[in-house]
Amino acid sequence: MNIRQDLDEVTSGSAKRVRQWKLQRTDDFECTLCLKLLFEPVTTPCGHSLCRSCLLQTMDHGNKCPMCRTVLFISPRTYPISVTLNNVIQKNFPEEYAERKLEHANLTYAGTDILPLFVMDVVLPCQKLSLNIFEPRYRLMVRRIMEGNHRMGMVILDSTTGAIADFACEVEILECEPLPDGRFYLEVEGRRRFRVLRSWDQDGYRVAEVDWVQDVLPSEGSHEREDLQKLASEASELAQTWIRNARETTRIGRRARRLEVLQADGVPGVHDPEKFSFWLVNLLNLRPSERLNLLRLRDTRERISCGLDFLKSPEAQGCPIQ
Repeated sequence: MNIRQDLDEVTSGSAKRVRQWKLQRTDDFECTLCLKLLFEPVTTPCGHSLCRSCLLQTMDHGNKCPMCRTVLFISPRTYPISVTLNNVIQKNFPEEYAERKLEHANLTYAGTDILPLFVMDVVLPCQKLSLNIFEPRYRLMVRRIMEGNHRMGMVILDSTTGAIADFACEVEILECEPLPDGRFYLEVEGRRRFRVLRSWDQDGYRVAEVDWVQDVLPSEGSHEREDLQKLASEASELAQTWIRNARETTRIGRRARRLEVLQADGVPGVHDPEKFSFWLVNLLNLRPSERLNLLRLRDTRERISCGLDFLKSPEAQGCPIQ
């Protein structure tokens, strides 16, 4: 009986010691690229464990392991994470893992007030365009965007200061096609305007804290609002007639394709005069500085009038979209 009791005490003591033992946080659980706790760890065929996002970033520059230079015939996006290693990390370092998870969530831009910036040109709301993304820094940015809300800012450099412009437009990625050589083919459309409050570098590309911008419109039901909608209706009818006439005389090339896009999407309703005003000025062949001024402008009537002046001009009658 005493032997049985002693054995039970020994077994119970061993179990308590096992429960009290805790895995020590060592460099073995760090990514050798970012030097932080591994997040979504991927173990390469050559035996090195790295964060999936870190491996994605380094493979934008080549297909070799960043540690031993072994050629990797894997896709970091589809290659499975190391489930056992990931579970060990979550269980033993929950607080640090939660911090890493939050950090990763912020990098995917699910929020609306922090935007990654593609520095190229001025884009207007309602404008559609195609992009060919080949620079490694922007390929990384696109991957993160596609894991989040599919949106980024399109901004131009101010020629006078060399810094990014103070106003820009958010675009939504409607189509993202990865190409065999690592590039991305994107179809994007302009959405909302914003003012850049501050910007900083992140992994080689710019990120900005933004303030959304809208026109100052007359209140619903007021005489001013009714007058604005009448002006928009007049401009809408004239624009549709002009597009039909222009398409009859423009059969091929860039002009024809742009006219097809404008007509295919339909005309925004006059109940949203601000959106309509931007659709209208997309008919104009404007320089980047002129488009930037339209982004800064908060007067819908003036923007519609600008489009009307073009449609009624001899230039519009004799020379459609460029």
